Amino acid sequence: MLIVRPDRRLLFRNRGAEGLLRDRRVDVSAEHLMHVGQLDATRLESPLRLAVAGSTSYVGLWFTPQISTGWLHCMPLPEDLAASTGWPGDAVLLVIHLDQPALTQAARIDALARHSRLSATERHVLMLLGDGMTVEVAATHLGLCLSTLRSHVRNLLGKTQASTLMQLLRWVGSGQALPH
Repeated sequence: MLIVRPDRRLLFRNRGAEGLLRDRRVDVSAEHLMHVGQLDATRLESPLRLAVAGSTSYVGLWFTPQISTGWLHCMPLPEDLAASTGWPGDAVLLVIHLDQPALTQAARIDALARHSRLSATERHVLMLLGDGMTVEVAATHLGLCLSTLRSHVRNLLGKTQASTLMQLLRWVGSGQALPH
């Protein structure tokens, strides 16, 4: 979390933001915010301007060199917080969210397993395929014949109503609505 002035002057950063600074995902120079992910000072102007005008905005972020992703939530600083801290009324609250794909994927598989009444084996197969294993490698990993694993995949497609394994795996790894 960062608190900045409309001119990007930094007023406050929490421990999470300190970690982002150490990791070079956020850059500050002369106490001014210079970069958040791929957003440089020029690209930060628009969300800051919206916040000063009273609007909230969200901007997708990516970070190098590991190509991780997240999003920036930019909003006006709540009046009661500004009053209690002495920060100016035009201060802007920036919250940087980092994607957690492994957590999200596991939660989506759990939700799908419950919703579609997947067996424990079908859920396990989906976890392995969602982690990038091929059908052949997953069969070997589980000690199953390839035909048995393919049968589990057909059951997965039938229970989830996904038309293809690719569609099902795309859904598992994305934020899209359940395929139906």
